[in-house]
Amino acid sequence: MAGFKINRRGIEKMQREIAKEFERANRKHPVRVPVTVETPDLGTLALSSASGIESDPYLSRVLVWLYDASRRNPGGFFDVADFLEHEGLPVGETAEMALRLRKLGLVRVEEHLGGTSSKVSPTDDGVLEARRLLGLRTDAVARFRHACDVLLAWVLRTGGRDSAVAAMSYREDPQCSFAGALLTEDEVLSALNYLSDNGLVLIHPADDGAAVQITAAGTRCVLVGGSVNDYLSRQPNGGDTYNITNSQGLVVGSQQHVVQNNHIGLDASKLVEFAQMVRQFAPTLGAADDQRDQIITDAEVLEEAATADQPEPGRVRAAYERLQTALSAIGTVTPGLAMLVQAGQSAYQTAFGG
Repeated sequence: MAGFKINRRGIEKMQREIAKEFERANRKHPVRVPVTVETPDLGTLALSSASGIESDPYLSRVLVWLYDASRRNPGGFFDVADFLEHEGLPVGETAEMALRLRKLGLVRVEEHLGGTSSKVSPTDDGVLEARRLLGLRTDAVARFRHACDVLLAWVLRTGGRDSAVAAMSYREDPQCSFAGALLTEDEVLSALNYLSDNGLVLIHPADDGAAVQITAAGTRCVLVGGSVNDYLSRQPNGGDTYNITNSQGLVVGSQQHVVQNNHIGLDASKLVEFAQMVRQFAPTLGAADDQRDQIITDAEVLEEAATADQPEPGRVRAAYERLQTALSAIGTVTPGLAMLVQAGQSAYQTAFGG
């Protein structure tokens, strides 16, 4: 058109104003674009997910077996069925066991035209986990912690809330192991005494050694989950207890509630329970008649010394040592005898602190 002229400056000004409006709008309401990111494959980072395999009596054993086999034949595949057959375990569990180890990233499974094989080879993480298990087998603290946890659960599972079960029959349970190695009789007895000292189980004399029954506190401990140590550490502290002889008007302690017993210098209640237990167990220990009579007499002396109004530490200590000497003189060591000796040691430590 004749005489038509484009106002370029006006257009540029309008563009600048539009751009500024977009910037202001973006600051107030920024545009968010959804971005899809694929999760990386964490199949080889399995050590954290494998935590707790030491509590599985079979997986831990087969993994250590694979580790030993791979050291003899690096890079080879080994049939889980061979391990199960050698251990007298159901071969029908082969596929499930291989699958569980593979899901944890601890083994590779040999593939063939017919499908998945039961032949496996440990991964790098499987080797590291097997070495960790071998280290745990020699860790006395970890073994004791595990023994307390699984023994308490076993008592509830086997005897229920009301029935007592033979204590040493636990050693026939597959769970009586840690990191693929069997727990010893001494470890079972030590754990049992610890549970008893903390009020989680009751120990009853029995013809074949001892029977154990779970308490209400022990049942709560199992049902709440976690470890025995976790449960005990959560229990409220009732305050400090000080046993002070001949004090007058003395209050000591860092807690709000202080129990002050001014008339007793030695708490020998656990030694009284030990002496009573010995008298009940004595006929079942397999001792000769004269030994049995002497043991009962020594137990009565200890009980008398420990139940005095003001037990004399020297007299109580001497009676305890005499009774332990009599028990140690029995030639044949049975589970019941071993349990008595450990119970006595625990009671002595409670009374004298060492």
